Amino acid sequence: MDGDSFSSEEFSGRTALITGAARGLGREIGQMFHDRGARIILVDIDNRVEQTAAEIDPESKTAIGKIADLTDDKSVNSLRDAVIQEFGAIDTLINNAGAYAPHAIRDISGSDFDERIAINLKTVFLTTQAFMDSLSSTQSGRVVNIASADAYRPKVTNAPYAAAKAGVISLTKSFAAELAPNVLVNGVSPGPIVTETAKTQGWLKQAIDQHPLGYAAVPKDIGRVVLFLASPSNKFMNGETVVVNGGTIMI
Repeated sequence: MDGDSFSSEEFSGRTALITGAARGLGREIGQMFHDRGARIILVDIDNRVEQTAAEIDPESKTAIGKIADLTDDKSVNSLRDAVIQEFGAIDTLINNAGAYAPHAIRDISGSDFDERIAINLKTVFLTTQAFMDSLSSTQSGRVVNIASADAYRPKVTNAPYAAAKAGVISLTKSFAAELAPNVLVNGVSPGPIVTETAKTQGWLKQAIDQHPLGYAAVPKDIGRVVLFLASPSNKFMNGETVVVNGGTIMI
């Protein structure tokens, strides 16, 4: 099973909602949950999310794609109502929606800043807030928020992104305190990941050249940590953000 210890039935009977799941890390996380027995709801503003869900489950019985703007509270609440009507309560939420768009600080406008904070931070707040009652009702809920190693260091080429991801770490603690003991809320801070977007943006080679291990993660490397935090095997980690970056930073 991809070199990990999770059985094919580890998440049987559980329903996981994964945001930012049309492609990249979110898609891979969705696939990993599905492979291990979970029903999955993939959410993205990108309409390719429906095709992604169909590729994972052509019969649309255990994987479904939903299009939603998670920066808008009305859209998020409509998503929640539709999901609960169709699936009942969810017990797992993976907040992966986000966007990485490198720009020098002097070139970032106020509206650019607001947009990046909304995509990378507000989405986590609105989605978790909308589903918190559903998650709590199961008494075994799990939330995993995808932050970033960039939250811990200066990022002059993408300051709004780094600031937003630092906010994700703080929100993780706040929701963990609010939702305990029925829901465990944790985070993951990845370093560089090999995705199609990373390849096209042009920064991946430099990141690998500067990496202690000499290579970047693949999505499964991050997904395995997400799986543990979201699994029944995690009974005592709460409010923590695990740094999974291969040693690019050590805190």
